[in-house]
Amino acid sequence: MLRKIVILLLTLSPLTALAKDILVLGGTRNTGFEVVKLLKEQGHNVWSLARETSDTSRLDELGVPTVTGDLLDAERMAAIFHEHQFDTVISTFGSSFKTKNKPDFIGNRNAIDGAADGGVKHYVLITMVGIDETFDALEPRFQKIFTEQIDMKGRAEKYLRASGLNYTIYRPGGLYTGLATGNAILTQEPKTMGLIARRELARKLVAGIDDPTLTNQTYTVIDPGVKPGEWDGKSQKANIPEELDEAELD
Repeated sequence: MLRKIVILLLTLSPLTALAKDILVLGGTRNTGFEVVKLLKEQGHNVWSLARETSDTSRLDELGVPTVTGDLLDAERMAAIFHEHQFDTVISTFGSSFKTKNKPDFIGNRNAIDGAADGGVKHYVLITMVGIDETFDALEPRFQKIFTEQIDMKGRAEKYLRASGLNYTIYRPGGLYTGLATGNAILTQEPKTMGLIARRELARKLVAGIDDPTLTNQTYTVIDPGVKPGEWDGKSQKANIPEELDEAELD
């Protein structure tokens, strides 16, 4: 019997043997969708949270199932983690200036409570540069523009750290839509600021899923080779804003 088990384990591919059950919050668009694609490519079992009104057509094309729920509905979020057993939760969602009921704190609080009660092993949270010791990394005009987002995302970080869950927190610089470069860095130097493509942020995040040295750590993540007007280090031009706007928050 033992010999059969050993043979079975040897026949499993590395991807199959290490596959995790992962729920992505905000996986229908932007950074979250890029995370979903990479997780799927690597053989993980991935789900995306989606509201009933969300456009899930791109997820459907990938064969990625959705879990119906609203981050602002605490009861529903609690139920999700009893209906499904997830190893990891990746929170990628954000809000714009036009969003009336911003989920940046409340949505994460509801998800964190559900995850802690549901036995999730790792909660990965994307926030932003400007929180706590990184506040001075933002130019004064951005400190004013993003006052509300900095406060809400900062509260989400504190709530996660106090939850008892294992966590990793990523604070990206300015986000834009472009190619992954493979050059992103993680740093805990508080005054670091820069740009990073959503695909590159997703690549860096997914690459760290199984890295124990990142557990219970908070990092700024940027692509130091990318400047406004460039997107992949090869002088290809893109419409990268000189300043952040509401579209850069999610």
